[in-house]
Amino acid sequence: FSERQSGAYATARFKPLDVLSVIVGARVSDWDQNSRRTPITGAATVTSRTETGVLTPYAGLVVDVTDNWSVYGSYADIFKPQSNKDLQGDFLDPLKGKNYEVGAKGAFFRDRLNVSAAVFEVRQDNLAVALTGRTAPDGSQAYEAAQGTRTRGYEAELSGELTRGWQIGGGYTLAKARNSKGVRLNTQVPMETFKVFSTYKLSSVGRGLTVGGAVNYQSEIYALNAGPALVRFTQPAYAVVDLMARYPFSDQLSASVNLGNAFNKTYYTSTSSSYYGSPRNVNLTVKYQF
Repeated sequence: FSERQSGAYATARFKPLDVLSVIVGARVSDWDQNSRRTPITGAATVTSRTETGVLTPYAGLVVDVTDNWSVYGSYADIFKPQSNKDLQGDFLDPLKGKNYEVGAKGAFFRDRLNVSAAVFEVRQDNLAVALTGRTAPDGSQAYEAAQGTRTRGYEAELSGELTRGWQIGGGYTLAKARNSKGVRLNTQVPMETFKVFSTYKLSSVGRGLTVGGAVNYQSEIYALNAGPALVRFTQPAYAVVDLMARYPFSDQLSASVNLGNAFNKTYYTSTSSSYYGSPRNVNLTVKYQF
């Protein structure tokens, strides 16, 4: 198996108005792939595929609405070679499509706190969709290339410093991928995810004790026709909580302790295996800087 990809790109930035910024660009890609499959019996087969001069333009603009808020819109073409294989053992054709996004960004407290929100739509051809319980000839997961798919959703993020010593960050994403008939795709990927973390430095405790925690949530995932009985295998929605503490004993010596999965949540890591996620665990780290 061999694969080669080369390309050239150019970008240009303009500021026609004080409150308006524009970026445009494009990439030209060449790609070729050669694979050889030798069965136990019969002659070897060689598959060659080539894409030449693939143009993927992109463009975006940002408008400063106020000193704190700006809105933006962007468009980009998609071209991405894939390593997923189909039932015959052939690699899927490159992923192609278009991405549209509009959103808003805000900066507060002298840019110490940043927030953003966006809605997006991605239209794709040759999207790799796992075939539950099916494998390629080499034993790897088999996929099919879905055409005319659409992924729609929105996301929001928050990061920065709320007050002196109090850091926070997090984000929420909802994305629904459907085929040309409106059927949901890639159900082994959560439709919703939410992450938030926060740390606070207790300056009054010795040289400054930092404590914090994080919550990671994902919605239900499932696989149809799983196992010999071809049943629906479901991992319900769940959240995992992590905690931490860090203390500097001197300018050179510090120690931190991390408590992972603090409430010992039991969950499967995916719908394609029977492996559980990490149980409650403790990690102690001592750091000395010379």
